Amino acid sequence: MSEPTSGDTAAGDGAADQGTAETSPADKRAAERTRVLLAGILAAAFSALAASRDWTATNETGHAGITATTAQAGTDLASWALPCALAGGAAFLAMLATGNRARRVLGVVAALAGLATALGGALNLDAGPWPIAMGAAALVLAFAGAATTARAGAWPDSSDRYEAAPDKASAIAEDPVSLWNALDSGEDPSSPNITASAQEKGRS
Repeated sequence: MSEPTSGDTAAGDGAADQGTAETSPADKRAAERTRVLLAGILAAAFSALAASRDWTATNETGHAGITATTAQAGTDLASWALPCALAGGAAFLAMLATGNRARRVLGVVAALAGLATALGGALNLDAGPWPIAMGAAALVLAFAGAATTARAGAWPDSSDRYEAAPDKASAIAEDPVSLWNALDSGEDPSSPNITASAQEKGRS
């Protein structure tokens, strides 16, 4: 049997490093954040949809023999359900643009909104499938809000990726060699991070 060559060993090490990077704790926490926020947004949207549907329909026949159908929507039987579902959805949409500290507060808002929406479904279980569907989706909304409050402190903050940007931009702006390397790598030469003085140095 032939021994593995140095190229094979290097390739194996590279694959191992790549696998380690793909399953790093930071990546797992970022994936968890994405799953929770997406679940909250979808659950709120479905809860609002279910709350706006007609839950019951009653046929009434008048004296002239004309039959009329009277429908009651979720907004009639549980008037608070739709506003609460929308509030939970708004909280999760706001989480997309806020830091982890604000997400923990918004998670409490979303959890309470989900529980209030679920109550509207629980009080009208005999009104058809829509209140049941709304209640189930609202419980997912409440769980996602509670998970956000409990786990947001361990999630990577959205602003972390911008922290190292000024130093890199400064180095590119002052060093002509770095400027040309940046240009070769496809960076925009008109970027404000690359100063006019650096461009003049690069031309000389």
